[in-house]
Amino acid sequence: MPPVISSAHVSSPRATVSRATQPRATAPHANLSRWPLLTTLALIASAPLPAPASADIVVDGERVEVVDMHLHPGHYANIASTGRRFITESLPPFARLYAPALLETLLDPYGEHVGIREQTEMAGVDHAVLYAVYTPRSTGFYTNEELEEVLSDPRNTTAGGRPWAYGFVSVNFEDFAEPGVAESRYAALSSYFEQRPDLFLGIKLAHAHQGVRFDDEAFLGVYEVAARHGVPVLLHTGFSPFPGTRTEPEYYDPQGLAAVIEAYDGDHGMPRVDFVLSHVGQGDPRAVRRCLDLAETHDNVWLEISALGRPFLLDEMGRRAMSTEPQYPMVFAEVLSRGLVDRTLFASDGPQFSGMVRGYVQRMVAGMQEAGFDLDAIRAVMSGNFHSLYLQSRP
Repeated sequence: MPPVISSAHVSSPRATVSRATQPRATAPHANLSRWPLLTTLALIASAPLPAPASADIVVDGERVEVVDMHLHPGHYANIASTGRRFITESLPPFARLYAPALLETLLDPYGEHVGIREQTEMAGVDHAVLYAVYTPRSTGFYTNEELEEVLSDPRNTTAGGRPWAYGFVSVNFEDFAEPGVAESRYAALSSYFEQRPDLFLGIKLAHAHQGVRFDDEAFLGVYEVAARHGVPVLLHTGFSPFPGTRTEPEYYDPQGLAAVIEAYDGDHGMPRVDFVLSHVGQGDPRAVRRCLDLAETHDNVWLEISALGRPFLLDEMGRRAMSTEPQYPMVFAEVLSRGLVDRTLFASDGPQFSGMVRGYVQRMVAGMQEAGFDLDAIRAVMSGNFHSLYLQSRP
């Protein structure tokens, strides 16, 4: 019988927390489900706010450190209009009035009761990574400048003196062909690694949300920036139903990245760049297998396991899938069989709704146990591999 995840523990008072969590609010994102969103907002008016809590994740009697390397701060007003409409139309009429205020609090890293830090503490997450995004056609934007302000806040610290949160910067690809625009934006991107390498650890791109093909040569300069500063690049992979997102495989299937990955593997004339394939191609089994194949054949490719709790949206032929099974069992089995545990990274893609991060942490740990991961492997995925990739050579 496989081991089961130990229940999280909360302090003041000390008690056992069940894996079910009452949702309080929700956040927009590419992997948004309308039903949690509707339930959340429908209940918020009458539901009390949760008491502050901290938690530990315990497996086989041992505490497991957790780093959630995919969390989205933001502002309701900065979500694209189609995204705001998608959210509000999902709600019963009486709840629509509350959406802006609730989302603003949930997407605030330091929001009271239900903000991102509160969510990570409730989930047993020790450290977080927050993202800047420039996706004005779909999920909206959260600027590098805003992210720097959050990370520089005196509240961004832990009892051990390390930051609670680190950051991934991004680059705005809009109007990129205009004279001087690409050069100035790449220079701005570089400045964060030059001035605050203690806080900024990598670059985040979302080609499907930004409307850029993986193989578009006009945007390859971002990898030169990454090579110059020795930082990994995390890329959204996988099909996304969020309004305004490109759904053609050229925008989400990492097959278009193969030439770039090989060029920057350190053996073909260019400096090494590590590529983190976020969501492991979720939603489309063809893209999932492509991610796994790239990781198996290139040691500069890593797999990030957020957004794998939903079923496949497409089948092997690219048609709408009818499956109701989550994707992570298949991914975990492949990770084990292909020997990729040491390049697999935990992330939640939260906060989405209150309690989502905690639920996803527990679901992924339990899923790894069911797949046959031992304690050392779970520790590697939940935090150890993040330390190896992002923190070993940082200040």
